[in-house]
Formats: sequence, structure tokens, C-alpha cells
Amino acid sequence: MEKFESIPDWITSPAVKEIFDIDMNALRDSENLILLLPAGKSAHIEAGAAYGMGKNCIVIGKLEGTDSLYMIFNRFYDTIDKFIASL
Repeated sequence: MEKFESIPDWITSPAVKEIFDIDMNALRDSENLILLLPAGKSAHIEAGAAYGMGKNCIVIGKLEGTDSLYMIFNRFYDTIDKFIASL
């Protein structure tokens, strides 16, 4: 991952574009998105894209304070165990 994240000129990299296309197609083909916290900015961008596509968005983990943009999530679970128990 470290090697991937240090690709010079990543914006024009065919390898990075290929991975982007794979990720976006997977989102389009999914019914749900689960964000497991803590998560980085890329995961949060994916969640926003999924929300924009009308996907069911679920967050698992402790939220750090109020953040209005977390309203994109349909369901909230403090722990993975609570999520599993809801299935």
C-alpha cells in the first residue's frame, strides 16, 4: 500500500485509474455500504458517493461528536456485535 500511495503523478496513472474504476463499479453494483469507524478520508468519500447513488448506508463505530453529514447514514451501530445482532 505504501508503494501505491507514493505513485508520482498519480492523477495520470493508468493503474490508479483502473483501481478507481473497479471501486466505483463495485459501489454501483452494491445495495449497501458499510463504513467501519475509524475510517480515512477515502472511505468517507466512498460513503458520500454511495449516498449519492441512493445506496443504503450503514455506519459502525463510535461517532466523535456531532457531524451533520453523518445524516447520510440510514443506520448507526456502536459496535459490530450490535450490527450483527440486527441482521
